[in-house]
Amino acid sequence: MSAGDNPYTERKKLTFEQAEGAAPLPSQLKLKEISQELRAKLWSVIHTHLAKATKHSEMFGDPYFGEPWVSILRNMHVARDHAMADEFKNDARKLISKVKQIFESGDYVAIFGWLQLVLRLQGCPYGLADEIDRVLRNGHAAYRVLERQTIVPIGSDAELETIKRAFADLAATEFHGARAHQRKAAEDLTAGQYPGSIRESIHAVESVARTLAPDGKLSNALAKLEQSARIHGGMKAAFNSLYGYTSDEQGIRHAHLNEPSASPDETDALFMIGACSAFVSYLINKARSANIL
Repeated sequence: MSAGDNPYTERKKLTFEQAEGAAPLPSQLKLKEISQELRAKLWSVIHTHLAKATKHSEMFGDPYFGEPWVSILRNMHVARDHAMADEFKNDARKLISKVKQIFESGDYVAIFGWLQLVLRLQGCPYGLADEIDRVLRNGHAAYRVLERQTIVPIGSDAELETIKRAFADLAATEFHGARAHQRKAAEDLTAGQYPGSIRESIHAVESVARTLAPDGKLSNALAKLEQSARIHGGMKAAFNSLYGYTSDEQGIRHAHLNEPSASPDETDALFMIGACSAFVSYLINKARSANIL
């Protein structure tokens, strides 16, 4: 049986929660991946530029590239493909097909590597970096264009593992409510609903607090944990301060969140889902070590 015929090949790449569809992750944290939608939209940007640069010979009718793309592709021929310079042929049809294969079949390294190399060339078309970054932002990808020439991840493996751990810690029956909030926070983040994602991240913490303390107050939940488990005073104060910020009148959960003056962005939402995920795991594991659960 080949790898393609083995029904468990893809499952081996996932956690049990992911394979069962129980732990959706925000697309911004799916590092080392590129969706079919993103492939198509990035290729659309490049294809538009290539089409505009395509010229036709009056004598032979064979399409060829003008500047800057003929120089860009000649540079790629040598710098990326490590081919001999004199073997480069300015045949627009073949070159377009060759580049298309990268976006159609290449992995994230091939695609982002090709794009980054183009962005760093002196003749890179003005505005191309902004177009690519716009596609990445609108597609809620895990990467962005930094300083118009470097493609960087906006999430990290550590953040990804933090959220995975929180889903695992919330698997117990008593935390189904918190798990639902955590799932919605991830879904809202992927959909670009940043205020909603932040609110859901905070609600996940609240839900865990309600399980630990009858009145649902985080301060009381921490106080209860402090009676049975050692909690550093500085950490306790930091937790209460962060939670207090999100709860006051000008805080992140207030109705003012939807006003332009507040307007939390993707960076805010990514921070909050990571911070709240770590906080949820901390509360649950402290409670277990103190035999409260």
